Amino acid sequence: MSKTDYNKMTAEELYNLAKQREIEEQTKVMQENQQKIAELREERRQLQLKHNKEIREEIRQLKNKHKNELKDVNARIKAFGGRVSGALAKGRTGASAAIVEILDAGEMDTKAIREKLEAIGISVGNLGQTLAYLKRNGRVASVARGTYKKA
Repeated sequence: MSKTDYNKMTAEELYNLAKQREIEEQTKVMQENQQKIAELREERRQLQLKHNKEIREEIRQLKNKHKNELKDVNARIKAFGGRVSGALAKGRTGASAAIVEILDAGEMDTKAIREKLEAIGISVGNLGQTLAYLKRNGRVASVARGTYKKA
């Protein structure tokens, strides 16, 4: 429209035209904001993936480092004529491996297993879950309620 057209419009027509323009501008800003939010969310997702990958790599490196340290200590024990046996000798240090090693001695109830774990410095707050996991994987068997043996 030219300026002369605006001059011929009534105040109400001008008001409606301004209101329509305001709505169009607000819509445009909202769409731009939504696009920016979508881009930032994608950037956030990529960062999370990157961080998770880095954390997994660091954990893998630490496990390998600790495993090598254990192997070194075990080799030094053997050099002095000592014996190293079981899961710890193979570099496995988790509660599951320790439980299986403890059950090499025979049947044991959960209280005795917990005591032996604590004696070697392993705190297992979720012993029942760990035993259930080992049972599902066929590494231990339940002889009676709360009593387990190596499978």
